[in-house]
Amino acid sequence: MREVVFKNLTSIGSRKKDIFLKEVFEKDGMVAKTERRCFYFIKDVKHLASDEELQKWFAEQNNPQSAANKRQFHIMKEHNDAHLEDKIICKILGTFYAVLNKTIYTIGFMHSFKVRFVKPSLAK
Repeated sequence: MREVVFKNLTSIGSRKKDIFLKEVFEKDGMVAKTERRCFYFIKDVKHLASDEELQKWFAEQNNPQSAANKRQFHIMKEHNDAHLEDKIICKILGTFYAVLNKTIYTIGFMHSFKVRFVKPSLAK
């Protein structure tokens, strides 16, 4: 048994993009359910007047201590004996920039990966 669900949602008005992939498969007496999600949104748009302003902005952002250079990484693992289930969730949150001509787009993102293993008789 194998089931795959793919969603690609783009909202121009709210400046968001959401990509979602869910897969369910059974092998060797276990059901594995995985979910991958990539969520992007434009946080800010900054228009610069000159190349000098762009170079100044780039020098400021190139600082390794800048908050924009920090990524948040979270892992959660859970085991449930009552339901014979194991779960792992990984998430990465952060910000990056896209520069087009003299316009700077600040883009926030969240990538997540979830996997759940459960006995077929208990899987729902």
